[in-house]
Amino acid sequence: MTQFKNKIVLITGASRGIGAETAKLFAKEGATVIINYLSDEMSAKSVLNEINNNGMLIQADISKQDEINSMFEQVSEKYEKLDILVNNAGIVSVKPFLELTLEEWNKTYAVNITGMFLCSQKAIKLMKDGGSIVNISSIRGLFDQGRAPITDYSTSKAAVISFTKTLAKEVAPKIRVNTVAPGMTKTDNAKSIPRVSIEKFKEDSYLKRLIEPKEVAHTILFLSSDEASAITGALLIVDGGQSLS
Repeated sequence: MTQFKNKIVLITGASRGIGAETAKLFAKEGATVIINYLSDEMSAKSVLNEINNNGMLIQADISKQDEINSMFEQVSEKYEKLDILVNNAGIVSVKPFLELTLEEWNKTYAVNITGMFLCSQKAIKLMKDGGSIVNISSIRGLFDQGRAPITDYSTSKAAVISFTKTLAKEVAPKIRVNTVAPGMTKTDNAKSIPRVSIEKFKEDSYLKRLIEPKEVAHTILFLSSDEASAITGALLIVDGGQSLS
């Protein structure tokens, strides 16, 4: 398949989980994929070797502006353009609100929303012929779906949804901006959650299961494709109906 042939795609947080599956799908469809990662170089190299395209690895901490600047300088140097940005990098920590420190709060926002803002600014400047930005939020960012004890995560993901809708208005008509809100997904983060909680997530889902990373990746691929050319400012929920509970 070659629907993304000659397209340059940058995916943040792409060494594992949703980011890695998204990289593989884009490459399968002919795209050149740039894999950003924070610290897991081995996994990032494994993804790049598997997709076997003209892509590259870039280590960068999305919470740090100088590292974001360096990443986009490398992209510009090698490709001179960018067609698609997937803002996937994110962090979550489980801590009761009254125990949450300002440093922890700021770190969550630095990665989950400020890094997204900075990456989007840089990407837009490289989208000379138009493009697509897909931001990854969460069902915890939906109205009334925030969950204790992840107040910082939930509110940062709500900010992602508002950021997406507002930015979509500003960069139209050349660039489309959309967001995907996954439910509980089978990623490394899920492995650290107690089994009883996982079973509760499954029970709350109308499909009675967790979401596969590839299912989220297919949604990202669709929003970036020509088939979604009339879609901007949209929020697509991929949660098996969990948010309906």
